Amino acid sequence: MRKLYCYLDETGQDTQGRLFVVAAVITGDERDRVRSLLERLEHASGKGQKKWSKATRSQRQAYMVQVLQAPALHERLFYARFSQTTTYLPCVLHTAALAITTVAAGEDYRATVLIDGLQRAERFRVGVGLRQLQVAVRRVRGLRDESDAFIRLADAVAGFVRGSLEGHADVTPLFQEAVRRRVLREV
Repeated sequence: MRKLYCYLDETGQDTQGRLFVVAAVITGDERDRVRSLLERLEHASGKGQKKWSKATRSQRQAYMVQVLQAPALHERLFYARFSQTTTYLPCVLHTAALAITTVAAGEDYRATVLIDGLQRAERFRVGVGLRQLQVAVRRVRGLRDESDAFIRLADAVAGFVRGSLEGHADVTPLFQEAVRRRVLREV
């Protein structure tokens, strides 16, 4: 049985429902090797362990260029966009379910789902919601942005996608290229 790890972060609660973006990063048995790669990319770009919003424009650009060129991350980065909603948890569950089942591609799997800022009291509710969406969940946990390279990547993907959807000229061409090459996929 295949083990999958799904890292999720979101952005857009500040828009009062106008735009809400959920990003998912999926990995499997190669998780430790990819985590080391991500830490090297963070260091090389100068972004370090900073959140997307705290990094400079040039650090963000350098980081995303490297991430989107890394073969280990191809077809592992997903996003979903929502509008006219402030019920955010169903959006997160929907994104996780589609990203996980896309990567699983019909194989037997068990998924560990790690969500930025998820409170301990919400874990059970998230697990039940994912199971209702036919996701084979092994465990649900919350993480903080600074604690893991994968959750920092999910934060960066969410910020990157939001920037492009809001028309920021510095990220839009890179975003369009990543989507065209299917390195970054909308679910």
